[in-house]
Amino acid sequence: DATAMTPLGSPNAVATTGAYYIQLTDANGCSVIQAVNVVITATPNLVITDPAAVCTPGTADLTVAAVTAGSDAGTLTYWTDATATTPLITPSAVGAGTYYIQLTDANGCLVIQAVNVVVNPVPTFTISAFTDPTACGLSDGTFTISSLTPLTAYTLAYLDDGTPIGPLAIVTDASGNYVVTGLDAGSYTNITISDGICVFIAG
Repeated sequence: DATAMTPLGSPNAVATTGAYYIQLTDANGCSVIQAVNVVITATPNLVITDPAAVCTPGTADLTVAAVTAGSDAGTLTYWTDATATTPLITPSAVGAGTYYIQLTDANGCLVIQAVNVVVNPVPTFTISAFTDPTACGLSDGTFTISSLTPLTAYTLAYLDDGTPIGPLAIVTDASGNYVVTGLDAGSYTNITISDGICVFIAG
């Protein structure tokens, strides 16, 4: 206060906007007091939404509006570290990892938050172990899809003599295989496996 009646508890860490007072007393005991005004500006609000996962060899664009939708106005910068010391050179095309977006508002106040990018591998597989139907007109032929992740759910689709079949829900066995059964004589092409995000087509 201006009458120097109430000491300021923490003059080295004032956290509230307002007028405070500094008093100078010289060696003769004479003193003078003057006001100092402190303005505390709120930290800007930065909202981060991780971009959707992409498939290898894809990249994510951290500069699209959806990543920071709902944030306050200001200038966005992109970094590889939480202390904002190493700039992210190509924020519009990044691979898997954790990056950092900093928002600086018109008052010079800033906030930094992490954004996570996921790049999923494309499910690769091989087609093997063809078994022909045991007789004309029967539908007991098979083929085996191999080299997938063991005990994992996928969707399968293919063309049977040009007719689309699927998508069918499948689960691989402990070796990463799945046997397609009930096949008649014909041509089976465009065999497609999806893990819900990435798609691979063989044949």
